Amino acid sequence: MDLDANSFTLACREGGRRIETWLRIVDREHGARFYREAAAALRSWQAAEDVVQDAMVKVWQRCATFRGPGEPLAWIHQIVRNTLLDALRQRQAQAPREQPLHDDDGQLTRDAEAAVLGLSASGVATPEGALAEHQIEAVFRRCFEQFAAAHPEHATVLRWVVEDGLDNAAIEALLERSPGATREFISQCRKKARPYFAAWYALVSPAGVTP
Repeated sequence: MDLDANSFTLACREGGRRIETWLRIVDREHGARFYREAAAALRSWQAAEDVVQDAMVKVWQRCATFRGPGEPLAWIHQIVRNTLLDALRQRQAQAPREQPLHDDDGQLTRDAEAAVLGLSASGVATPEGALAEHQIEAVFRRCFEQFAAAHPEHATVLRWVVEDGLDNAAIEALLERSPGATREFISQCRKKARPYFAAWYALVSPAGVTP
């Protein structure tokens, strides 16, 4: 079965085994990508499985609303990402409130600055050691993991922008925000990420300072 708009529209119209077969093919051929994306954001394969299954139920329920000639896989992927954002927001709402990293003026608080300086001083070797590229990449991954653990929704959106190349219009649709609010949110993502990457910046910046 071809996973195109015509076959999807026909499957949605006929329902039953037709749409079930269509979605099984989607899961077999593209499900791994959905699971990996959700697991990277949620840091749990079990939670990722719940998100993807929930998303597939939503696809089933909403397939009659699909309007071609757009790509059905892109439409399904957006539902997966919306479901993932809902899960991240629910988790964040249930998490205990953390100490803020920034004050009202957007500057690092003293406690956060001290933590960043401590990470930079003791977490990795200095640039003078000429670390191999794979070591620098390891530092980057560790920094991103710390960022994602503290701000999972912001880290996920930033990954969509940087790695997947989603533009502001796509992020706007996912966040269901106005263009201005979306630009502000993406700016917040970068600001929140900056202190977590202090160790990496210290390695790659000639001056050894964060931008």
